[in-house]
Amino acid sequence: MLPSLFLILSTSYAAWYLERFELAAVYPFDKTYSTPLDAGAPDLTETATDTADGARLVIWRAEARDGLPTVVYFSGNAGSLKDRVSRFRRLAERGFGIVAPAYRGSSGSTGQPDEALLVEDARRIAGTLSGTVVLYGESLGAAVAIQVASAGIGDAVVLEAPFTSITDLVATQFPTEDLGDAITQRWDSLAAVGALRQPLLIIHGDADRIVPVEMGQRIFDAAGSADKAFISAPGHGHTTLWASDLQGPLFDFLGRHGN
Repeated sequence: MLPSLFLILSTSYAAWYLERFELAAVYPFDKTYSTPLDAGAPDLTETATDTADGARLVIWRAEARDGLPTVVYFSGNAGSLKDRVSRFRRLAERGFGIVAPAYRGSSGSTGQPDEALLVEDARRIAGTLSGTVVLYGESLGAAVAIQVASAGIGDAVVLEAPFTSITDLVATQFPTEDLGDAITQRWDSLAAVGALRQPLLIIHGDADRIVPVEMGQRIFDAAGSADKAFISAPGHGHTTLWASDLQGPLFDFLGRHGN
């Protein structure tokens, strides 16, 4: 989430960069289209949905086995759906359903990404599903999942390395700069998560140099869920949270929230 794009910049160029290239920093999506079969996931199928404003969104899917939930997977901002294929395969192998929408401008989806539009898309897709639905959000996707869950959609929520807001993330990288007014894509998860009532699991690496683990803890503390758990993963960074030592608690949580 935002690492290389912000860390390579000197603070003297930070305000200029944010003003002109904010969208590229927040949404550095891979636009390349590939099918699930191309990506090595023959058990997944591809569908698409059209938005009211003319965008076409790619969605990868797998059906859930009886009694197991469907995981609506909201990706982080790096890469594309094909870069999550090993995760999707592990979920599908255990019988969990998958609905993985590609954001506007990612993985063959058309349109331009924007906070309000991504939230609208995500709520519409998740809100039309039947059966038990678990929202899974990875980094930027955690911000999406919080916005969806705060509207009362979904039966349970998993957040991987959630951040409090884009504004806070920028402040951690440029603590001496006042850049708040330059940011339009705010993703203020801390303000939204109090409305979340679903069972919640947060997984965050204590060695995360992109999104500090303290942000995940603040999200956890502010969440309105009565049933919630926080896993601070020792030695794990921002992109290693699907390691074998963490899959057990994750799959246990998902399995508890079946039909």
